[in-house]
Amino acid sequence: MPRMEYAERFADDLASVTSPKVENRILENLDNIERFGEFGSSMVPASIKEEFGEGVRKVAVNPFDLVYTLYPEQDLVRVEALVHQRAAR
Repeated sequence: MPRMEYAERFADDLASVTSPKVENRILENLDNIERFGEFGSSMVPASIKEEFGEGVRKVAVNPFDLVYTLYPEQDLVRVEALVHQRAAR
């Protein structure tokens, strides 16, 4: 299992989630990412790739994309942010 690292932005984004149901789905997906680093899709909108760089992946957790970067050579996953799907282009 890769080591998980959480960006400050992700912590702020998660704190702003008001729906317990959405928050639980986010936490479940974090567990999946921890178990299977390549769980998410590498097919991300250009705006996400521009902001977070190469290796970025996403998991859809409506209404957000849970954005993380996989560093397989370091056995590390860095959870970057929650991006509202309407904001991604």
